[in-house]
Amino acid sequence: MNEAHGKPPSIAALMLAAGQSKRFNGTKQLADVNGKPMLLHTLDNLTSNGSLLEKLTELNVILGANAAELLSVVPAYATSHIFEHWQKGMGATLAFGVKKVNSESSHLLVTLADQVALTREHIATMLHHCIASPDKIIAARYKGVLGAPVVFPRRYFVQLIALNADVGARKILQQHQEDVLAIDITHAQYDIDTQIDLARWQQTPADDSTR
Repeated sequence: MNEAHGKPPSIAALMLAAGQSKRFNGTKQLADVNGKPMLLHTLDNLTSNGSLLEKLTELNVILGANAAELLSVVPAYATSHIFEHWQKGMGATLAFGVKKVNSESSHLLVTLADQVALTREHIATMLHHCIASPDKIIAARYKGVLGAPVVFPRRYFVQLIALNADVGARKILQQHQEDVLAIDITHAQYDIDTQIDLARWQQTPADDSTR
């Protein structure tokens, strides 16, 4: 049961897609991934049959660089917010996004637009663990570290909002390791930073575990 209200968790989702992606040499969020723009591909992994996954109550997308281009691919089930100071980095972007979350939400799922190997099954697993252990931070573990996607209970929202510069949520995970339930998701290690990363991922056989 929810630690604060005695109710089942109400989980908001937040996808960060504000970066300029200088190393990619293009608008990374629009790159083709399985026949869709990357941003739409990763957003769709938060849905089932066109609706948000069970337990998700809202989906917020934080845009910044190239926002005008990206707005056209954000689907109706998601709400876009433009962070004008996206140059300040991921921490500042995350803090901005947390402020946009519904005040009634008991938890927040934070995801990244370029984690292309994640599936809706991975997300559903994390939500399942959140329901079972609502007092815990639910974080993906890969390459021996904790990172996104991650689900935070509301009591951590103040710390998230206080983030700035390019220091993201991993700092909070490190500070509260005793409160983290780590879920091994090797797929979470795959993100796209360069055209080479994209080409390598596109050439991976369809039946490979990273696809």
